[in-house]
Amino acid sequence: MRNSRIFRGGFAFLFFVGIFALATLAVMFLWNLLVPSVIGWAAITYWQAAGFMVLTRLLFGGIGKFGQFGRQPEGFFFGNQERDARFKERMKNMSWEERREHIRKHMADFRNGRFDMQEPASGNTPE
Repeated sequence: MRNSRIFRGGFAFLFFVGIFALATLAVMFLWNLLVPSVIGWAAITYWQAAGFMVLTRLLFGGIGKFGQFGRQPEGFFFGNQERDARFKERMKNMSWEERREHIRKHMADFRNGRFDMQEPASGNTPE
C-alpha cells in the first residue's frame, strides 16, 4: 500500500514535469515563430521560455492551487445557490428604483470592504 502511494506520487511528479516541458516547448516555438517576424524582437531559448512561463504564472495566476481555477469564489452567483435564488427573487419583486438603490448600497459596501451580503438593516432599506 505504501509503495503504491510512493509510485503514484512519483508518477504524478514526472507527469507534471513532462507537461511543463511540453508547454515550455510550445511557448518557445510560438514565440520564435510569431514575435521576431511581427515585432522584431529576438528569438528565445528553452530556458528563457521556461522562465517566461514561471513569471507569467506568478504575475497572473497567483501561487495557490492552480491559480484562479483552484479557488471557489464567493459572492453573487458563485457557490451558494440558495442565496443566489433569494437574491434573484428579491430583485424580481423590486421596482426599478428599489433595485438601483439596493445595488448601489451593495456596491458601496464592496468598496468599503464589507463583503458580507447580509440583509440590510431596517434603516437602510430603500423606499
